[in-house]
Amino acid sequence: MKILGKHKRLWDKDFWEILTAEFLSVTGGIIGGILLSVLTNKLEMIPALLILLPGFLEMRGNIGGSLAARLSADLHLKKISAKLKETSILKDNVLASSILAIFIALILGLLAYLSVYLIFGINNTNIIFIALIASVLSLILEMPLTIVATFWLFKHGYDPDDIMGPYVTTIGDVFSILALIITVMVII
Repeated sequence: MKILGKHKRLWDKDFWEILTAEFLSVTGGIIGGILLSVLTNKLEMIPALLILLPGFLEMRGNIGGSLAARLSADLHLKKISAKLKETSILKDNVLASSILAIFIALILGLLAYLSVYLIFGINNTNIIFIALIASVLSLILEMPLTIVATFWLFKHGYDPDDIMGPYVTTIGDVFSILALIITVMVII
């Protein structure tokens, strides 16, 4: 925000971009919470879901947010053009984000399984598969939206750094919960 210097306006473009993004984030968080309420009876059936859920939700926003930040930096530095086309930088970023998401989902699934096994003596390996399948599903949904939104915002004169953090966190939460619901319904 340009408060000092020549520009003494408090309500500049950055402020409105950030305010709008945060408003959408809060609204998306409410939607995510409503979707999560669908899972409450499943949480009782699979105790490891309660252990998996916080890390899984955090993972999606962090991975999507770092992808958006890398793409935004490349756009600002003119390493990639504002036209959405396949480049080696885009492919490498998508591949890195995908591998990271699957690897972290595997670790989260293993930790949830081990925690429930060691604490409660419940031997249910389904939680590992739930974490992996839900991660792949949410990747399929979230990654294209993250990429397209980052390029669209930059192309239309907005700063993706101001908007993409809350946006990706929101769509990550909503799509992660949807992916978990779908995966739990299929596996159980």
